[in-house]
Amino acid sequence: MTLVVACSGGSDDTTDSETMSASGVSIDPTIDPSAGSSSSTADDDDDDDDNMTTTDTTAGGATPCGSDEDCADAPEGPHCCGPDKAGSCFNGEGFCWTDPDICGEYDAQTPVLVPPNVMLVLDKSGSMFNQDNFWDHDLDDMDDDGFNDLDPMMAATPKQSRWKSLHGVVTQIVSTFNDSMHLGAQLFPSKDGVAVLGPQACVVNDQPEAAVAPNNAMTILNVIPPAGDLSGAGGTPAEKGITSAVNHLNGIELAENQENYVILITDGAANCSVSAMDDAALLDYDENLVPTIAAAAAQPGETSIKTYVVGVDIKDEVDANNINPFQVLNDAALAGGVPKDDPVEKFYNATNQIELQEALDGIIGQVLDCTIPIEGGVPPNTKPVLEIDGMTYEDPIDIADCGSMDGWAFVDDSMMEIELCGALCSAYQVLGTINMTFKCTIQ
Repeated sequence: MTLVVACSGGSDDTTDSETMSASGVSIDPTIDPSAGSSSSTADDDDDDDDNMTTTDTTAGGATPCGSDEDCADAPEGPHCCGPDKAGSCFNGEGFCWTDPDICGEYDAQTPVLVPPNVMLVLDKSGSMFNQDNFWDHDLDDMDDDGFNDLDPMMAATPKQSRWKSLHGVVTQIVSTFNDSMHLGAQLFPSKDGVAVLGPQACVVNDQPEAAVAPNNAMTILNVIPPAGDLSGAGGTPAEKGITSAVNHLNGIELAENQENYVILITDGAANCSVSAMDDAALLDYDENLVPTIAAAAAQPGETSIKTYVVGVDIKDEVDANNINPFQVLNDAALAGGVPKDDPVEKFYNATNQIELQEALDGIIGQVLDCTIPIEGGVPPNTKPVLEIDGMTYEDPIDIADCGSMDGWAFVDDSMMEIELCGALCSAYQVLGTINMTFKCTIQ
């Protein structure tokens, strides 16, 4: 390591500290990681009272300076080392030693999660409320005998409507991520949908019930039917719901790096086609759904609107209308551009509330990206230190362990990006910001 000082004449008895003091340069050690390492000593030569450090900037030499510009004639891109730029020119082959309190200090970075616009397109058809479709939402009565599977002496929790389960999951999502996502809600059919075979079963509002906005949890929960409602009715006009949601998102001016998403949640195949020639044809599968979703995903650049598809207890079989809802929702998920990573099931199929919550949590985990770029890369001889919600994470873990451990990892050897893992990622997704500083690694 190189002690960089501006030397003046003195006797052989002069100590290093005295020499430094006479030169007006502190020897309190800290590291400026902007240069590589080498070793040298200050040359105290009492044979010449006028002796100053030479212009030789190899090991052992330095030139007094007041700013980087004063070092322009020194070789190899030198800089001025010392407190308040009053030290010595140095050619970058070693370290600048100044104040230990600022060793390795660089401007902190505070990555902020750009809140995506997320429209929840929610199935309010009669089957979501119908008592014939009540389900064992918490899986405590798998044998359907009315008693708790783990304690046969205890009654199982009552089955509940699919809508009540969906309401519970939506409540958790919008409340947890209220600060980190701009959320909205679109119902299909609207609250005006009724249980008739005709257009009245297929009505959808031209504008979402809750427009996308920041801190929108309470608005969403106030405009959708309450959890215990059993009056919901109507068909499954999913394509109309998607169209209204997409039109709304297209009307929002995007911030830099902001993205739009739709999360479609439904318990069946879409019907109520705008192309239906008569009331009976409203029961047919609406083949407009997939092209509408695909067109939104194909919009250029950041205007692309990806659609996640979540199914509520979807059976892989042909129904009474000769439609396999599993297959058509697979097609919709593929068209949306963000299908589930599964060889068979491309949409997220939930057979109970637990799986429904897991599906939405997994989707939000993708929408709120935990990969963070490091502006300018990691400064030499430092390492990132991450702090969030009172917790500090200093040492990286292996990227291969990111799925099972809390902490952070470099995405690759370039060290230009880090991946937040486990609890650290979850905290970032909820709070929307994290503090990153750089700690000197040389002592």
